[in-house]
Amino acid sequence: MKNRTFRVIITLISLLFLNIEAAHAGLIHKLKNYIRLEFTDFELFYLFGGSLSLAFLGYVIFTPVLIGNKKWAWLNYYSYQPNRRDYQSKRVMVKKISGILKNDYISDSTHS
Repeated sequence: MKNRTFRVIITLISLLFLNIEAAHAGLIHKLKNYIRLEFTDFELFYLFGGSLSLAFLGYVIFTPVLIGNKKWAWLNYYSYQPNRRDYQSKRVMVKKISGILKNDYISDSTHS
């Protein structure tokens, strides 16, 4: 790349950054003016305080209770650790249901 092309690219990028900063400063200024005009002296603090209070209350209500010596309730909240006996009992139940359905299918096909 030629030296002049490199200078043009650097100049354009720096102008782009200046434009972004100016737009950002203008938006921040408009936001500050909106907040000053919309809310009274302590209304914004009351709004933040109420939001934090509701968030804390929601946390207290929806956090699962620890039972026993578990370290943290959310770690095991979505994990599934099947027990071998549970698996065997489900397997036997599926075999029974499968046998019932097969016998029902055979009896239906002989009657038609």
